[in-house]
Amino acid sequence: MKKLIEPDNIMKFKSMREPLTLEAAIKESNRCLLCYDAPCSAGCPAGTDPGKFIRQIKFHNYKGAARTIRRNNILGSSCAFICPVENLCEKACSSKAIDNPVNISGLQRFATEYGKNNRLEPLEKSRKDNGKIAVIGCGPSGMGCASALAKMNYDVVIFEKQPQAGGVPKWNIPEYRLPEDAIHYDVKNLLDQGVEIKYETAVDTTGAVEALLDKGFDAVYISTGLAEAFKLDLFNGFSNAMDYNTFLRQVKFERPDTGLKGKNAAIIGGGSVAIDSAVSAKACGANKVYLISLEQLHELPADEEEIKLAHIMNIIFKAGCSIIRVDADKNRITGLQGIETEWIEPGKYTPDNARQIPGTEFSIRVDLVVQAIGTRPGNEVKGFGRNLQTCGKGVIVVNENMETNIPGVFAGGDVINGGNTVVQAVGDGKKAAGQIDNYLKNRRTTI
Repeated sequence: MKKLIEPDNIMKFKSMREPLTLEAAIKESNRCLLCYDAPCSAGCPAGTDPGKFIRQIKFHNYKGAARTIRRNNILGSSCAFICPVENLCEKACSSKAIDNPVNISGLQRFATEYGKNNRLEPLEKSRKDNGKIAVIGCGPSGMGCASALAKMNYDVVIFEKQPQAGGVPKWNIPEYRLPEDAIHYDVKNLLDQGVEIKYETAVDTTGAVEALLDKGFDAVYISTGLAEAFKLDLFNGFSNAMDYNTFLRQVKFERPDTGLKGKNAAIIGGGSVAIDSAVSAKACGANKVYLISLEQLHELPADEEEIKLAHIMNIIFKAGCSIIRVDADKNRITGLQGIETEWIEPGKYTPDNARQIPGTEFSIRVDLVVQAIGTRPGNEVKGFGRNLQTCGKGVIVVNENMETNIPGVFAGGDVINGGNTVVQAVGDGKKAAGQIDNYLKNRRTTI
């Protein structure tokens, strides 16, 4: 069973769940049925292998469990906090047939913290004698690819435009969901493998990937994620309207200065980042926080646990609604005028499919508006390669081998799928590493 969410911890920006004690971890691991085919392991996109590490905990091999997690998933510590296990490994858990699923995320957190606290030996350094690879972006996908390549003894250099590594988990996910030390531990493990990270080094010039290949890199992996947040024209020009990227970073690194205590906030959107923004606003002392979405409650794209968290924190849901007008005093929003909506075509969750319902108008007083309606790759992505193929909202097109239309250039994570989980991004990076290795081996045999 999972530990209960602690609202007081959230208000202090501490982990919203207490960790499992040794006694609780042993008890929980003993609920594992030791399935021969371990469906929980098959349900992990990053191949973390929960079936194996739970078995190791069950037989009191706690360091072995920590090694299994770290070896299989370089973001194993972070994923223990943020992975949507209810949709992945725990959903596949055989124990569900007779009881609740095994608390896999809790056991993963127990094992990784046990390894960290008991000085688990560093990961083996790459010999760096198998070729040189450039990775653009040190988020989950880039870290997954770099770690896997280092195990194959490649010399890996990551170009990261930010002053620290970690991507979205580092910069956007609130500390009550993901403590800072969990990310730092994962980055340390990556550095222990001999991976070089060049911080504050943006790769944004036209033809940058061709230039890296010309400089002696054997292959390039693009893992820049989604950097550009969508905004609504309705809120343009107002000083107290911002996108969720800006807001969540402000909360994480400038928390005392958010000025939300006793104020009202409106979050536009219904996905994971909208929930994070709403709960963060509440944790910063906001009086009322409204979550306004075109989707109805049962249609929200956020995970079940995230929606539960929002209810626990008394977020006010205005589901199936749209904002039609802004009340303002000069360049500051003072209120929002909205109306309820319904779908013209059931199951099609797009703004142009929403029909307003006359007579359902409402108004709310707000001091801050946060737009959490999605992101797309940054404009620089299209220029990475002079003929790099993209589609839709700017995501990179790859084949089944994760390779772009430019030979030797691969891509993965959110920059190819438009947004998915951290664990899926790690899985993409690991898969791409294998494909890069195959590509270079095949090239050597043909020379």
